[in-house]
Amino acid sequence: MAGRNLGVLANSLGEYDVAARVLDAAIALTPATPLRGTGWTDRERRVAEPRGLASQAFAAHCALGEPLQAVQQAEKGRGIQLATVLDAHDDLVDLQRELPWLARPFRQVRKELAAGSAAEAVLWDRYGQLVDQIREHARFTRFLMTPHVEELRRAASGGTVVAVNSARNRADAILVGREGEFRHVPLEHLTADDVEAQAEALSGSARAGRGDKAMADRLGWLWDTVVGPIADALPPGAGPSRVWWMPIGLLGMFPLHAAGHPGRPGALDAFVSSYTPTLRILAHAHDHPATAPRRQLTVALPSTPGLPGLPGALTEALDLHRRRPDQPPLLNEDATTSQVAAALSTATWAHFACHALADRTAPSRGGLCLSDGMLTIPEISRLAVADAQLAYLSACSTSLRSQEHVDESLNLASAFQLAGFRHVIASLWPLADTFGAVAARTFYTELSDTADDAAAALHRTTLIMRDRYQDQPDLWASLVHSGP
Repeated sequence: MAGRNLGVLANSLGEYDVAARVLDAAIALTPATPLRGTGWTDRERRVAEPRGLASQAFAAHCALGEPLQAVQQAEKGRGIQLATVLDAHDDLVDLQRELPWLARPFRQVRKELAAGSAAEAVLWDRYGQLVDQIREHARFTRFLMTPHVEELRRAASGGTVVAVNSARNRADAILVGREGEFRHVPLEHLTADDVEAQAEALSGSARAGRGDKAMADRLGWLWDTVVGPIADALPPGAGPSRVWWMPIGLLGMFPLHAAGHPGRPGALDAFVSSYTPTLRILAHAHDHPATAPRRQLTVALPSTPGLPGLPGALTEALDLHRRRPDQPPLLNEDATTSQVAAALSTATWAHFACHALADRTAPSRGGLCLSDGMLTIPEISRLAVADAQLAYLSACSTSLRSQEHVDESLNLASAFQLAGFRHVIASLWPLADTFGAVAARTFYTELSDTADDAAAALHRTTLIMRDRYQDQPDLWASLVHSGP
């Protein structure tokens, strides 16, 4: 935190060399596995304390003309808890093949840690010893370390990753191209004060559970200050460009994919958009098998104890059942936490139409509301679903990033990605029941037989919804795609 504060001061004085050195050193102190042996809520509280650290480092390196270093620091200083879970899911096939005498005890100690053994301190010592032994071997010197950004260039395969940032003294975008190039785009009209004011207003509307009447103006502001300059910087093509938005700090709360002024071409006309918390998460999704037999899980709770009814959820379930009559849905009282978790472990496609809870103060306490309780974000993220392809989360705020924990991107969408799903459709804020059913039906109508069409299908769906609900951008701007 001291490094963050000194870096902010150095940035504000234009001492960018000092700022970069101090902020990089502070990020290097951020533990790769924060507070081992503590719970999720303790970890997320601690990693949220030096808020803005990665954003300030990004700004300093942009000021120095160092886009690669800016992206590197953003990668190291954000998504720390996501990286910790991802490490636990890393494929150990190579280790098993080449160092089986180390792979076996390593798997066992991880299994015991995951089970919450009483001897946790001893187990973490053993874990550390095994990691050190594994890294002594030439092919595994970077075992469980955060990959270099150079190793993650493939995250932009097929398009462009767009990192966007707003710090106190400047705002910037860096475009990571499909050939691995890093291009800097200054965002000269974006100010931190405006970002904070817009984020607070957006969060207030979401907390109140009402439509955002200022969304049309907000989408115009996003186009003028963020997305428009990026559209101008990308070479024109025959159709919309494929982009993955990687927003840093409070910009992670906004619907960049929907930016634009009413009646004029905007982001939906320029881009087929997806989101990613980090390059590593996107590269991880690219590495998953792209095809697998479709084993559909549909979970719908039109009636949930203690919560308002969702008649649209039944509509969604019946529509999907007509498309996949061989796989009946789990409805209402049949949709228990244990049954859903068991079904998820073998499903390759999943659709949830139910209530969801997003906890802004402790995101890991959020989850899907089922008939006998909540299936939480930690429980979902620990699943390792083989060949998982597509999860459609037709529920409220499943891709919400809270102001306090925005760079950790802990939400249901990232939990399903960690569980192994290549593609996730989720919502940035509360989702109206009737609209959710209409959007889901349209999405599956637009979707081809492969889950890898998910981003394009959601793009076509959003264009249709924009035409149908022209005066309600708070409806059609809500759905987002994560994945390759």
